[in-house]
Amino acid sequence: MNSFFKKAGNGVLNGLVHIFTFILRLVMYIIYLPKVEYTDLKAREAMKNGAVLIANHTSHKDGFFVPQLLLHTKTYVLITRKWYDKKFLNSVFRRLPYIPINLNEADAEWMPQAEAALKNGDCVLIFPEGKREENGVREPFHSGFLLPVRHLDVPVIPMAISGDYKIFRRQKLVIGSPLKLDLNKSGRLSNILKSASDICEAEVFALADKAVSTK
Repeated sequence: MNSFFKKAGNGVLNGLVHIFTFILRLVMYIIYLPKVEYTDLKAREAMKNGAVLIANHTSHKDGFFVPQLLLHTKTYVLITRKWYDKKFLNSVFRRLPYIPINLNEADAEWMPQAEAALKNGDCVLIFPEGKREENGVREPFHSGFLLPVRHLDVPVIPMAISGDYKIFRRQKLVIGSPLKLDLNKSGRLSNILKSASDICEAEVFALADKAVSTK
């Protein structure tokens, strides 16, 4: 009997979380007037078979904003445990496609979840800067985000978020061309990942600069 009530309670909570998410999506579309711009339509096709999505990190809202614009694919979001484990938020995050990662120590627990999503043909959104940009100061990319890419040979799709989430001012997501990176070539792994990460960083920030100049 207890298990029945527990299961029923979880079902109700799941429903409430998804209703709340739907309402937030509607509000977001109304107040931020979002626009998605593809510089290469191959990116949209690549997302249908699983891809790692990387973007600059301008706000705490980014992790919700981006997936709501990519409704043609299911997108899992890598989120720091500092937020994932917060008492109230945890009950919400556990019922949505979020993958926790501990940025304060070497944490490999996120990788099996990310790789399972990619194998299923879903996307995984990662903010390689590791933390939110403050006062417009960009952070260097951490190369660990490329490990699932190396294991599964999936494309990396750079994205740029442009805008400061001001009410009734357009918030823009620019999506670049899929990057096919050779991460299994011979050499020291750390150097290979760092070199590829630098390429990804340059692509994302170039898109961000372009988005600002054409806004």
